[in-house]
Amino acid sequence: MSGIIKVTHFFDDRKDKKICGCSLVKYVPSLYRETMGATGSEATCYWALDKIFGDVILDKNDSFIDIGCGKGRVLAFMQRKGYPCKITGIELNKDVASYAQKWASRYDNITILNGNAFDLDYNDYSVLFLGRPFETETFCKFIDQLEDVLKRKVRLFYWWDMQSGAYLENRKGWTMIRRGFIYKSHGLYMYHCPQRYTLWEYTPYEE
Repeated sequence: MSGIIKVTHFFDDRKDKKICGCSLVKYVPSLYRETMGATGSEATCYWALDKIFGDVILDKNDSFIDIGCGKGRVLAFMQRKGYPCKITGIELNKDVASYAQKWASRYDNITILNGNAFDLDYNDYSVLFLGRPFETETFCKFIDQLEDVLKRKVRLFYWWDMQSGAYLENRKGWTMIRRGFIYKSHGLYMYHCPQRYTLWEYTPYEE
């Protein structure tokens, strides 16, 4: 299995270098897991992103943000697909954010922020992506805060949601658009076991 995953990373690395001029493959452990509940930086395979986004349409009026973007693989994917919207990533780890900022500087529509995801106003965005950037307790706090401040409808992609995704189920304002599992593609394994993603739509409500 590990040998096949290395093959997958090989092809991802080639795409990284074509889009970004550098590799985004290497995993970076979290410096803030114990203090802030933040997970490490692990790049999602391009094949997985193809399935997660599927036939999703984003236009020039959308504004997309990857929360806990790491080195920016999701943003590179968005650029490769030619989505015309504004693309943003926020990353807590200063060194990792700097790495992403360096390659993203070649693209006018990509912005990388270094900071705490809890400090942003998400009314500036219509589409949110979370590649499990938080441990469960922190994720729940993030969703609670998001509901408190949002005044607009948003779509939220939650990838690797099996650990804490149930928090959104049967929750007021949240509607599941679709859900799927990712394990392998084209005969190549991407992960050691099936991983789940879910696309949600959130509509603010008044008490």
